[in-house]
Amino acid sequence: MSYLHDYYLTNYTKCSKCESFLCSWEDLAVTSHSITGVVIPFHVFGGYCILSKTPVYMTHYRWPLFNMHFWSCFVDILISALITPYLIFPAVAGFPVGLLQFLEIPVTVQIWFGIMGIYVMVMSMTILLENRHNSIPSNRFRITGKLFKFIYYSARVLIAVSFSMLIFQFVPEDQSSALFQILKSIPCPTEEFFTASGMFVLVIDETYINLLAIACVLGVSFEILQMIFFIICCLHYLYFAINGFTSKKTRKLQIAFFGSIMLQVSIPILFLLPSFVFLVFSVVSGYYNQALTNFSVVYASIHGLLSTLVVLTIHKPYRKFIRSLLGMSNAVDLQNKSMFNTRKASVFPTHVTA
Repeated sequence: MSYLHDYYLTNYTKCSKCESFLCSWEDLAVTSHSITGVVIPFHVFGGYCILSKTPVYMTHYRWPLFNMHFWSCFVDILISALITPYLIFPAVAGFPVGLLQFLEIPVTVQIWFGIMGIYVMVMSMTILLENRHNSIPSNRFRITGKLFKFIYYSARVLIAVSFSMLIFQFVPEDQSSALFQILKSIPCPTEEFFTASGMFVLVIDETYINLLAIACVLGVSFEILQMIFFIICCLHYLYFAINGFTSKKTRKLQIAFFGSIMLQVSIPILFLLPSFVFLVFSVVSGYYNQALTNFSVVYASIHGLLSTLVVLTIHKPYRKFIRSLLGMSNAVDLQNKSMFNTRKASVFPTHVTA
């Protein structure tokens, strides 16, 4: 630690400090935790609507929808409140400033929770798409066997657990030396690099870093390919091979469900994928920008809120329930009734003049 202390008192004094918003851990913590306080009521309300206000014709859709809603909200809270990672990239290092750190949960456990939480959330998106994929009667690629489905998802979880445990094999034993080595590539990090008590280096060897980056890209690509497969099958049978549907109404309802799922799945992808791409780019290219790195964390942490809002707005039963809470449904009904009476009066006059 003396090497770091000496560097902090000598070389670091020549560095210009980062004065931008989100450079400090306080900015990240306050921003992320404030977002959590706003989004939790929306998450709870969204879960209540899915469990209590889902109509009978959406019964088979309810549990996969709630499963994705739960894990999306969990990852949202995990990033913004429970862990709140202050990442030092392109070095694979950082420290948490969330509730779990306050409770003195080991950093390695927090990292494991983060990796598994994100993976299970991505898998819940695949489950939701697979549910729509299996609901099309004429689909020859439906996964109907319970045993096969159990093996399929168990294997994916096992792979994720193995990967999440494997990365801890590269943790340097001498954390102080690892931190000092990081200064060779990042000579002017933020002051937190020297003052934070929970600073942790996950991996320092450049070869291992590249291997982890490649493994992450392959893992994400594998999940995306599965989603693409289910999406292509749904598009084919909903828009081209339509002879298997018993009625146009059933097909129209299936298309509506598929469209809502596509919109819901796209929200986490649009908010998690850019952050993931930036962090991988930072590692591969050696680009360091602490404010932008912290912004990518905040950006990723609001995907759950937008996903919840999408669920509540794209499904008619939930919209109707929200309107009833706001007292809008009666006004709409009265307006529709008034319009109907007006049309009726214009067609059928009440009296005839001589």
